[in-house]
Amino acid sequence: MITKPTLNMLINHAQRKSDDSAKELGKLTSRQQEAEQKLNLLLEYRKNYQSQLQDVAENGINNIEWLNFIAFINKLDVAITEQKQNVSIAHSNREAGGKEFQLHQAKLKSYDTLSKRHNKLELQQQMKHEQKEQDEYAARSNIYK
Repeated sequence: MITKPTLNMLINHAQRKSDDSAKELGKLTSRQQEAEQKLNLLLEYRKNYQSQLQDVAENGINNIEWLNFIAFINKLDVAITEQKQNVSIAHSNREAGGKEFQLHQAKLKSYDTLSKRHNKLELQQQMKHEQKEQDEYAARSNIYK
């Protein structure tokens, strides 16, 4: 049977691991949110730039300005594609961090359950011992009467 100090050590270790994974999960969540914000900013910027291109094209635009607009939009498209990949990676990392956190939480919960069972068993043994002592005391008291 596992001893109380060993169980406490396991619980403390599992709690530290759970706390560490919770902090890491928070960082991963922040990184995912930042990546999504950057993507949304790029998409909005592209939309605005596309709109600006259409406005300028309606009023007439020379060939060099047209090529500059198109080149810049293409660069934005490349940046958007890269940022979508970053969002996907950040999402995957966040999912993995969430699973790791859940694993540590489950382990902590199982150790906690073991600890509660251990405490319950100790209490039952203590109560049994106290009952035995009371029975012996009552038996001795009856002998002297």
